[in-house]
Amino acid sequence: MATTGTEAAIASFAGPLEPPGARMEVFTEAVLAITHRPLEGSAATPSRALAAGLHTIYHSLLDLRSHPRTRTTLTVQSLNSSQSPSQPLYVSSRAVAINAATLSILNAGSIGIKGVPVAIGVAAVSKNGKGKQRSYYDDVPEEEQIQEESEDDKEVALVLDPTRSEEQNAKARFCFGWAFGAGLSSDTPASDSMDHGEGGRRETDQDTEAECVYVESDGVFDAVTFQNAYNASRFACQALMHTLRDRMGEHFETVAVKNSA
Repeated sequence: MATTGTEAAIASFAGPLEPPGARMEVFTEAVLAITHRPLEGSAATPSRALAAGLHTIYHSLLDLRSHPRTRTTLTVQSLNSSQSPSQPLYVSSRAVAINAATLSILNAGSIGIKGVPVAIGVAAVSKNGKGKQRSYYDDVPEEEQIQEESEDDKEVALVLDPTRSEEQNAKARFCFGWAFGAGLSSDTPASDSMDHGEGGRRETDQDTEAECVYVESDGVFDAVTFQNAYNASRFACQALMHTLRDRMGEHFETVAVKNSA
């Protein structure tokens, strides 16, 4: 289970497993099936879009090629009340889904991984607090939400792990996912991607390399705001990575060694 701000999600990971039929076999790698489920109702377009994003992240990081002709399953369950099927998921909901998925993969420890992805939501809020400029979470027409701005209105502050209220009143929203680990920028298999110290123990600088593996944004923002949010998310995710390592303790190290062995 993972929590981010006011959002929460739980995930389960299983594999490698025998595929249910020959038609689902892939001779070069394990099949990765990912599902996102809202707390209420059935999975609609936002859930399917998030599942596709999760597939992009983990398909490139997991060492699926070491387990051909098998399948793996990753299921993420939201623990917060859902929105209208026509509305996109909150950025914090997307971030917590990624973090829950990562925790489930680390806890399983059954398939190698090049790097450990974590995510965070960022909201760009007007500093003067004079209402919102744009929000995709309301039924108010977009043209009625966009108003003339003064120079003071254009100044924004970045809020990490925003609440739903903060997202609704933000000018722009971002979700960034960062993966940390050695060998991320190469095609080196997971078995060779981690540096080892004495006795085969992994070096503590797991996050010597970082790669942005997920980006979602909406709202009104300029290049400077995006760059500031991008930079802030990298440092915040790195802090989350250190927290994850500290809380998992020896289990984290054992899983990492197993994944890189």
